[in-house]
Amino acid sequence: MIDKPAQRTGGYSQPAGGHLFLWGVVGVLSLVMFNAGWLIAETWQGPAYSPIADTISDMQAQTAPHVWFPIACFALGALGGFGFALFGLRPALAGAGKVAVKAPFLLAFALLALGNSFPLIPCRLSDAGCTASVQLASPGGLTDAIVAGIAFFVLAFLPYPLWHRLALLPRWRQLKPVMFAARVICPVAWILLALSSNLPGMPAVGLIQRVLAAGCSLWVGALALTLIIESRHTGSAERSAASAAL
Repeated sequence: MIDKPAQRTGGYSQPAGGHLFLWGVVGVLSLVMFNAGWLIAETWQGPAYSPIADTISDMQAQTAPHVWFPIACFALGALGGFGFALFGLRPALAGAGKVAVKAPFLLAFALLALGNSFPLIPCRLSDAGCTASVQLASPGGLTDAIVAGIAFFVLAFLPYPLWHRLALLPRWRQLKPVMFAARVICPVAWILLALSSNLPGMPAVGLIQRVLAAGCSLWVGALALTLIIESRHTGSAERSAASAAL
């Protein structure tokens, strides 16, 4: 009986199909969980809160209703996304050699950083007496601005180096339209978000952040779906090899 958890491809260890499938599913579910956190929580923020003008982060403020829900969704989504990128995507792309080798690590830690919700922001901008200065003067507001800003920066600009790695693997080249769209949409959204955050009274900062979050989720989700598809090819190759060895 032959039991090989991995096969060798181009001198690199290729994970077993079941391993890839598991982490691909985890990646998809993590993105669903993360986006559900802010999409569902919007429904109970009250009439003063505007998804167009107010950010996702405000739903994690101390004064936000049912704040535990987005916090839990973001934390679970971040942990799952971290595992997908580090234990699923990274070994799956090992056949590309050392090209952009750090890209999966950057993706893993950027996704993990998006799950940070502590310390809590003291108030929402839609609350009476709350301003951007009040938020940034607090440990929670400052931490959120720095950590979320860096995480979204990485997610917005990572498609460019990551594509160089994907392009070396034939079955991952189908992601070319998605990655090229992400290379345009996500950086533009991040730049607009950075500019709007420094312009008092900018009415669409919430909308811009949601476009950025959705755009990043789409290209990361495409990676997770491709990993699931890749697991089927790997599984077929494993079964063929096992049959030939009998």
